[in-house]
Amino acid sequence: MLSIDPWECCILSSTSDIFSATQRFARSDGRRAWVELAVTFGLYVSSVFVGLATLGIWWITLPTVLLASAMGLRIYMIQHDCLHRSFFASRETNDLIGMLLSPIAMTPYKATRYIHGLHHTYVSDLERRDSFEIFTMTLAEWQAAPGWKRLHYRIYRSPVVLILIGPFVLFGVLRRLPLYGFKTGVGDLVFHNVLLAAYLGIIWWTTGWAGLGFWVASVYFACAFGGLIPYIVHNFENVRWGRRPELTFASAALDGSAVLDWGRLFDLVTLNIGYHDLHHFNAKIPGYSLRNAHAALEAEGLIQSEKINFLEGLRCLRWKLFDEEIGRMIPFPSRAMLRERQRTSATVG
Repeated sequence: MLSIDPWECCILSSTSDIFSATQRFARSDGRRAWVELAVTFGLYVSSVFVGLATLGIWWITLPTVLLASAMGLRIYMIQHDCLHRSFFASRETNDLIGMLLSPIAMTPYKATRYIHGLHHTYVSDLERRDSFEIFTMTLAEWQAAPGWKRLHYRIYRSPVVLILIGPFVLFGVLRRLPLYGFKTGVGDLVFHNVLLAAYLGIIWWTTGWAGLGFWVASVYFACAFGGLIPYIVHNFENVRWGRRPELTFASAALDGSAVLDWGRLFDLVTLNIGYHDLHHFNAKIPGYSLRNAHAALEAEGLIQSEKINFLEGLRCLRWKLFDEEIGRMIPFPSRAMLRERQRTSATVG
């Protein structure tokens, strides 16, 4: 049986003109990559050092916490590019840097590469929603679910859980020993956790519990803000969900993801991850080239993306279920809506 690396599926699944046009951007720039890494890591280390050295001086501590949080999020994005082996030209360099960045990115490298590969392979596939960070029920599933399951899903899909609690629990606790990590090697998990323990040990040894509090705050803000990104880019009203073979790779990538139009500063901090539809279409485009690639393809009329500003993104939190009949996300339905839907279905039947 032929075995295909899921990270190559985006290449093997498309021969379209759009994919051909993206290829000129799917090249790593070694000099640019090292500069991006050096500046990001330098700002992260500087913010942590200054923040820990000035604990208790709130007008210094707060800005440094926020800067450390922003640069920690950016380091996660750099590791994300390393997962795709697109940040550097060398496969070995991507893997080495990705592993060394893991205690700041708060996720083991090989295990994350495995689960994120599944996410790219099965984006927008209703039959493989287990590969998504955020689970989405269909309206039909909601209607058929018992009361306890509906209650569980309501709690799960609340902004408090999905944004304020869930991301921190995921990266702070669950990513220490993800079960799928046993498929990719226990050594990766041990290496990651040893590095993280050493990092936290240095902070505690030099600054005590207050220093650890600074670190927790920086990680929390990064998780909370970072949690908005995967939610909104895959949970906007007109998102595409479907089943294969009707669901093609191109439609899943370009219609199953949106563009976060949140301004140049956001693009800079997140390494352009907001141009998510093109990223899913060709994950070999490094983040530092993604914005320019998207602009070029739009100018050539090859793509037309769903763009969501920040306020529109916050309003996406009201979308809870995917309605397969109308092909879009909807809020939790009222009883009146469900009764009307049942009457309509009975009439059509």
